[in-house]
Amino acid sequence: MYRIVSIIFIPLLLMATKYAGEFQELGVGGRACAMGGTGVAQFVDPSVIYFNPAGSFYADRGVLLMHAENFAGVVKNEFGSAILRRGNMSIGLGLQYISVSGIKFTSLDDTTSPPGSENPPIPYDTVGTKDMLFYINGAKGNDKFSYGANIKVFYRDLVVITGFGGGVDLGLALKLDYLRIGLAVRDFILSPIVWSNGTKETIIPKISLGIAPVIPLEKINSVIILECDFIKPLDVDGFDMKMGLECAYKNLIFGRAGIHNGNFTIGAGLKYKRFSLDYGLITHSELKNSHKISAGFTL
Repeated sequence: MYRIVSIIFIPLLLMATKYAGEFQELGVGGRACAMGGTGVAQFVDPSVIYFNPAGSFYADRGVLLMHAENFAGVVKNEFGSAILRRGNMSIGLGLQYISVSGIKFTSLDDTTSPPGSENPPIPYDTVGTKDMLFYINGAKGNDKFSYGANIKVFYRDLVVITGFGGGVDLGLALKLDYLRIGLAVRDFILSPIVWSNGTKETIIPKISLGIAPVIPLEKINSVIILECDFIKPLDVDGFDMKMGLECAYKNLIFGRAGIHNGNFTIGAGLKYKRFSLDYGLITHSELKNSHKISAGFTL
């Protein structure tokens, strides 16, 4: 198996560009972000399109909207998705918008001398960057197993340069009574970014494995869900790990916590009939905290 994976991916890695796909890594959904950014093996709401294309087959039909203030509002992240299912198939759509504002361009009075107290940088313009990602999702399965894919298109505007690109994400999902398992490959065959200056970058594939036991506590009308996601970027040794926990009381009130890239996360959720509201806080040891809030409606 390892040999097969190597034959497929190693030639692609030789053409890939490190960090080209980092704009996809902010995470979506108040629920998933509160649980340490896990989501590969949880098939709950339409945010699963982002984590595992196959999970949309088991998620509730409906719509989800999210607003996020990352790093105390420096980076804003908007996301919306919808899932419809009929028979043994589901289809979904997703749109993500990431923006950074207040970036200052500066100049020097004396361009022949280095900046300093006598030659300070002088702001002359304020600009912002933006990234847009559009997902088309499809999945097929039965009551225990599903497979799916995303076709995605993205546009990047970095002020001094713009770029277009696209790619494919693949996923598998296994849903048992007390266990969920998910496997996803993001940017399966090198997603390209073609820049306005004629250059080209390619995004390195990333493999994620999620395992989520489900523990019912019938005496207190509660359910505990644990998840651990193992993420393997193919350009580095080792792997990353995310962990999350949710305690649901009567499928009405939810408490959540987790660890995301070494940083603690916490959050809560409410569900009433077809409506849901979720909040997630991601702490950061070096940058400021991120706040994620999402609302959903089940069809």
